[in-house]
Amino acid sequence: MSSKNINEMGKTNMVCIKGEIDIYSIEKFRDTIEKIIKTQAPEIILDCSELSYMDSTGMGVLIELRNKTKEMGQKIIMMNPRPNIKKLLTLTGVDKIIEVIDSPVN
Repeated sequence: MSSKNINEMGKTNMVCIKGEIDIYSIEKFRDTIEKIIKTQAPEIILDCSELSYMDSTGMGVLIELRNKTKEMGQKIIMMNPRPNIKKLLTLTGVDKIIEVIDSPVN
């Protein structure tokens, strides 16, 4: 996983995720998102258009990070997930606790 860039868009931070989120890349993913959580941005958008794979480790950390943001009054949004990622989110019910969108919020 590589976080290509982090863009600050007003009160929203967007992280472009590229590659895979799995056991080998999970710490980098967690560290990146935790740094953004500390900025206290109300919304954190994960641009998943270049995310090709996520395993159960990634799903677990995603839920953990969602819980942290919720406690702080923040929100994680997943944007443009590929069909395989979207299917995983639906099958696991994660799409019920993390908003999934197809385009940026204006």
